[in-house]
Amino acid sequence: MTRQLILMGSGENSPVMVTPHQNAIKTLRKDAVRVNLDTPYGFQENADELTARILGYFEKNVQFPAQDIHARNIHESATEIVAGADWVFSGPGSPTYALKVWQATGMRDALLSVLERGVVVMASAAGMSLGSKVMPVYEMYKVGSEPHWLPGLDLLGPATGIDATVVAHYNNTQGGTHDTRFCFIGEKRMRALEEQLDGTAVLGIDEHTGIAFNLDDGTATVFGKGVVTLRRNGIEKIFENKSLSQIDEFR
Repeated sequence: MTRQLILMGSGENSPVMVTPHQNAIKTLRKDAVRVNLDTPYGFQENADELTARILGYFEKNVQFPAQDIHARNIHESATEIVAGADWVFSGPGSPTYALKVWQATGMRDALLSVLERGVVVMASAAGMSLGSKVMPVYEMYKVGSEPHWLPGLDLLGPATGIDATVVAHYNNTQGGTHDTRFCFIGEKRMRALEEQLDGTAVLGIDEHTGIAFNLDDGTATVFGKGVVTLRRNGIEKIFENKSLSQIDEFR
């Protein structure tokens, strides 16, 4: 089995991600335990619908079924089940909600246990929770909070040695008449956030794009439609689609 930490910027259950998902799962043994961790969207009224859609995608499109792990609030700890899995997927929802639940239930250690032998795939909201700092995107973009960071789950650092905050939807253009890059917050607020980072990098992942960190051979592969950007103090280094790099290049 190949140990991998895989991050996706969006489109985690789209046709473009079928092959990357298959490639990751095929590195595992045939009887590998595969689970969907539903925490990031656990507070939503349509949580059951989202779970059904995700499980259907992996069964019908990826052709590797997974089971759902119900861990939707701080009173539902599924850490032992997750720690025993070989492949864990988690995706859409709220980064800060996932962070709150996972910090309260000790999920960080469970996910690190998976990375000792298997694959963790974190997309969009789930991926954003993994850095040393987390952008509270909804609180800033929808509620009006001033730009600020929260302490992250800090899984990326121990797994790869990269001190960074993960920003999904990095190249978003949904705003049309206003800037919604950097996960909807725009350049102005991104610059204000960067001033608070004190050396921590921004790992920006474009939409329908991902990066696979191979923890066994120390490489990183970009896949999907866009690029991955490492940004520190306003200076960007671009990792192109289909590029193979050393993880050291991100540190």
